[in-house]
Amino acid sequence: MSEPSIVPYVKTTPKPFGVDVEWKWPGGCAVLELQCLHEDGRLMKERIFWPATVCLISGLKAGERLQVRLRPIAEDGSARDWRAGDWIEGVSSVDTEEIIEALDEEIRNSCALHGLKGGWFVDKTGKAYIHEALIGDGVVSQNYSVKLNVAGKGKPHEAGMTLGVEGEHSKVEFLADRFKVHEAASSIIENAVATSAKTKIRLGDEMKHAIIDAVRESDLFASLLAKIDAQTASVVGLQQAMHEAVNDALLNALKPGGLLYKR
Repeated sequence: MSEPSIVPYVKTTPKPFGVDVEWKWPGGCAVLELQCLHEDGRLMKERIFWPATVCLISGLKAGERLQVRLRPIAEDGSARDWRAGDWIEGVSSVDTEEIIEALDEEIRNSCALHGLKGGWFVDKTGKAYIHEALIGDGVVSQNYSVKLNVAGKGKPHEAGMTLGVEGEHSKVEFLADRFKVHEAASSIIENAVATSAKTKIRLGDEMKHAIIDAVRESDLFASLLAKIDAQTASVVGLQQAMHEAVNDALLNALKPGGLLYKR
């Protein structure tokens, strides 16, 4: 039967970058003292309490050797003297496969990759890592809002623009009270009214009919028809009246409540 003053069983097992120390408790003992002597002369001391039976000494290099020993501590804190035969040699693992598995597990459990368990992770440099991604039918959009440092009558102005794609056609929408087109070459603008006289404009069918209706419903056009019926207007007068009728009809139609307002 083993003496109470000694640890009856102590064993070391190689581990990747460490050594496992196992033991059995002597009867009537609840505290052990563990000492570990490293190759560079460092001595580590640790108190171990019942019922632990194993301790991992980590932070070693592959194949690094050390010496370990244990002794019981009495309830009053006293302990027997160390003996030469108390030292037991331990060595860390040099098994390549074990080391690779340990490194792989450490990398998988690292804080940097915890975010991937939720699907994504952003590192300190701002790079994003996506573990698994599925992109089906998607829509990517971007809105731009530009604040100008220009004030009219003390009121700051703000302009915005949205871009998108609809089917096979591109759509550009300008969010502003008014705009002006400046181009050196001619352009084609569908369903739009521009204030630049030098810009060639091709109107859509809906806009054409709206302009025709606006001209027909104007007071000047009605009076013009009356003059034509009465044959009281000259050719020059008729041309001038027609020009005024069209301009007046367009201006009225573009005002709030007009036929062309917000088309």
